[in-house]
Amino acid sequence: MTGRNVQDRPGLTEYDTFRCEGPGKRFIEPRILYLLSGKPSHGYEIVGRMKEIPLPGSLPDTGAVYRKLRQMEGKGLVTSRWEDGGSGPKRRIYSITVKGKRSMAIWVDGIEQRVTMLNRFVSLCDEMAVR
Repeated sequence: MTGRNVQDRPGLTEYDTFRCEGPGKRFIEPRILYLLSGKPSHGYEIVGRMKEIPLPGSLPDTGAVYRKLRQMEGKGLVTSRWEDGGSGPKRRIYSITVKGKRSMAIWVDGIEQRVTMLNRFVSLCDEMAVR
């Protein structure tokens, strides 16, 4: 663990560290937050770069990414602005907010906790010669 602690982040609950991590989830939110932490991007670019992030689950389709971006904007995790597309249509450019950066840190904490828990389970199985 890196020493980050949910108690250091007012308004965030323990539940936040484990939200949306279950089977079948595609980790869309942390993928988007990670990509936007590097630079503001438009939705199509975000979709195209999803494969760069080594998280479990299938890659989300374009519609799922755009729905999640709208939802994240509603929660204050990202903001958007329209930008002239040059020779093409205008594009909505998304940027991560301070709240989005805080949420990204919580995702990292939750994933680290999950990795630690899974490593402990593997160790227990090794001790019992299960594999």
